[in-house]
Amino acid sequence: VEREGRKKTSIQLNKIGNFPMPLDVVVTFEDGKQEVFYIPLDLMRGEKPNETPNIERTTMPDWPWTNPMYELIIPERLKKITAIEIDPSHRIADVNRGNNKTVIK
Repeated sequence: VEREGRKKTSIQLNKIGNFPMPLDVVVTFEDGKQEVFYIPLDLMRGEKPNETPNIERTTMPDWPWTNPMYELIIPERLKKITAIEIDPSHRIADVNRGNNKTVIK
């Protein structure tokens, strides 16, 4: 996690392995509110519907499958974020879920 500017946080996501997948990144803020940042793949034709209507969802620009990393910009300061989790629904192909969640103190 990198801090960028006064009102946004930059997170670098790295592709591990060769199987591209769209991502749901759930960010939890200090007030308990959550937001889903949905990152579709450029290979997809369209995007999936919002599966969590009770949580705000922001669709981000596509992640080109050939790019090894993706920069996710969250429009909030790092100090207001308490946790960031990739795929909390456990539906993507992932052999190591131990690196999917970061708790920020």
